[in-house]
Amino acid sequence: MQKILFYFGIAILLMLACKQEPKPHAVFILDDTIEVHFGRKMSVELLDSIRAAVGLKGVSLSYPEVKYDNELLTKLEIKVEIGGQGGSAATNFVYRGRPFGFRIDHLKSFQPTLTLGELERK
Repeated sequence: MQKILFYFGIAILLMLACKQEPKPHAVFILDDTIEVHFGRKMSVELLDSIRAAVGLKGVSLSYPEVKYDNELLTKLEIKVEIGGQGGSAATNFVYRGRPFGFRIDHLKSFQPTLTLGELERK
């Protein structure tokens, strides 16, 4: 009986996990900090507008790989460059409790700090 309840509980957890709403995107552009969290409900137009907005702050953002399933992003690769440094990261949007994106701190300094991939919440 305990095994049946255990497997039933696992099945319910899996069903709930499959019905999770995609995490929303977020964009924060301040004087000295930029932080972008990418979400599955982002259109190509929205991705392009974020690229343009961070470009105004001297950040080069590109998307080497973008895949959709209907209207939801299923894979996203980003490449970010600022002040002579850069990097890339990719996700298949498997939710692990942390947002996927990038953060640039000390934007106006000689060497800004760039963080890519799964971001810690501040």
